[in-house]
Amino acid sequence: MTTWPLIKREYLSRVTTKGFWIGTAIVPLMIFGFTVLPSLLLSRTKASPEPIRIVDSVGDFFPVLDDVIKKTKKGEKDPPVQLEPIGGRSIDVIRKELNDQAENGKIQGYFVVDKKSLDDNQMTFYARNPTSALSGDVLRSSMREAITRYRLSRLGVGGEAIDTAVRRINLDVQKATNDPKKKGSTIANLFMSISLVMFIYITLIVYGIYILRGVLEEKSNRIVEVIVSSVTPFQMMMGKILGIGAVGLTQIAIWVSFALLLSGPQIAGFFSLSRESLPTINAASLIFFPVYFVLGYFLYATIYAGIGSMFNSDEDAQQMMGVANMFLVAPMMLLMPVMKNPGGSLATWLSLFPFFSPILMYLRINVQMPPAWQIALSIVLMTLTVVFMIWLVSKIYRVGILMYGKKPTIPELLRWLRYT
Repeated sequence: MTTWPLIKREYLSRVTTKGFWIGTAIVPLMIFGFTVLPSLLLSRTKASPEPIRIVDSVGDFFPVLDDVIKKTKKGEKDPPVQLEPIGGRSIDVIRKELNDQAENGKIQGYFVVDKKSLDDNQMTFYARNPTSALSGDVLRSSMREAITRYRLSRLGVGGEAIDTAVRRINLDVQKATNDPKKKGSTIANLFMSISLVMFIYITLIVYGIYILRGVLEEKSNRIVEVIVSSVTPFQMMMGKILGIGAVGLTQIAIWVSFALLLSGPQIAGFFSLSRESLPTINAASLIFFPVYFVLGYFLYATIYAGIGSMFNSDEDAQQMMGVANMFLVAPMMLLMPVMKNPGGSLATWLSLFPFFSPILMYLRINVQMPPAWQIALSIVLMTLTVVFMIWLVSKIYRVGILMYGKKPTIPELLRWLRYT
């Protein structure tokens, strides 16, 4: 009996279950719930119509602010801004009255503009609901521009000169290169790189645990005793790894297809409006993604399969599974140091460590292309490690898959390795 029937069995036994399709549907629904749904709810939520009052104790600030607000593009839901006349009252009396109005829901809040606040560069918004940043965000940029204009006017600067002085400068970051194909939005490319790395991380850890639980399930149901009578334990282990890997690829293909289907109009719109602002993926990223994904999957899938063969339940395997998970969590914790200095010694040695290479070396390829010899060395080391781990884990798998009862100790594992 070859490995192919085992792969087919592992694949069909999972793809044809309700749990597979429910799990496949839950992920996009969760993404929709955490991303799109809050935006839809926020867009349908009416902003509070109550105004925001400005107490202008300097006497000539409010006309400047009012002029800035009129020139600024405001949304329909932005609250109106009103001048609070002083009328001979003291600031303390005005504060008390406005606090009462805020507590009674008549206004959202108020600013007090006086000489001290202008000199100290500190402006406070007294809000009815301090936890809501909406009102502060609506006026923040307008207040800053109005204060700048007010100060310049007090220094004798004219209107057109003020417009020139307060004009915003957009700061962009571009890659330093003579190749125009490598230029683009660095921020967008950074998010794209992190997204690809996160995809590798999540896939490895999720389907690694999937393999572990599949082995535990077969041990607990004694199915393995029937299967191992027809195939070798190594063929059985590889059938499970390849079969569950095919299940994962099927699930990923479904998610990607739906994502492209739902976002097709937006993608077309982006291409028609601003091609330069789109994140770009260089050829090296596309070439090396399947390399590091496949090698990483075989490396960790083999480890999880070995752990599953050693124990009889999830509870028994938890501690050893935590050790395996740490080899995936650790490189994720090192993303920022590697991104800040991808060509440094620390990033180089960490990315050459076979258990970290699927994440850190691929991250370096996306951020700043490492020397070719480092990429080649990491692939060779990963390949050798995968071969060694398959050899090592298959020896443990061969004995552990038929072992029941107590949890194995280190001396027992060493004896398993010596079995022929």
